[in-house]
Order: sequence, then structure tokens, then C-alpha cells
Amino acid sequence: MSGKRSDFDLSLDPPSAYVFTGEICTRSYPLNRFAFAFKHAEHRSRFEQAPELVMEEFSLTDEQKTLVRQRDWTGLVANGGHHFNIIKIAAAVGESHLHVGAHMCGADWNEFKQSLPHVVDLLPEDLD
Repeated sequence: MSGKRSDFDLSLDPPSAYVFTGEICTRSYPLNRFAFAFKHAEHRSRFEQAPELVMEEFSLTDEQKTLVRQRDWTGLVANGGHHFNIIKIAAAVGESHLHVGAHMCGADWNEFKQSLPHVVDLLPEDLD
């Protein structure tokens, strides 16, 4: 495993982790409604064609729009976006939950990718 980095910030304190409270959920409802809608192909298509219009229709704040434009996954979560919803936006723009995780750790994607296991044993042999 030479050359792999293991010093990513994985603490449970901000900026590595954010508590999703009822107050935050209520305040960030438009953002989460916008992000959740990415489960529908029509929403993804409309966003691809006219992202500004779609963000306006969902009443995103200027700050939230900027975070979406910049693909600032950590900023969207810090702004009240539920991580499962934010992953929907990421997937719609060609990034995976691993890209979101790398961003949240403050890591370069390529560097983060090298820290992931490359060989995974799905089941121990004694469970066959």
C-alpha cells in the first residue's frame, strides 16, 4: 500500500461532519426538495438544459445556486442539504458518492481514489 494517504480528516466535527437537525431540515427544505427531485429523469433533463431556471423554480437562495454551480458538495451539506439528496445532484452531473466523500474529506479525487481498497473479498471462504 505504498503511496496511499491515510491522513484524511475523518472526524465527526465540522467541517468533516454536520448534524442534520429538524431546524436545518425546515430551513433548507427548498434545497432538499430540489435535490430529491433528481430521482426523476425529467428533472435531470430539465436541469441539464436550463440549470438556472430549475434552481429558480425551486427557490434556491443565491448562495445555494452558487454551491450547486461550483459542485461544492460540502458547502451544500453545510447549507442544510441532506447528504443522500446531495448525492443525487452529484450523480446527475457525473460524479459519484465517492467524489462527494473526497470533497468532504478535503481531498483531491485522484489522491482519494488511491486510498480506496483495490481488492475486496466479498465473502470469507468459510461462508460459502
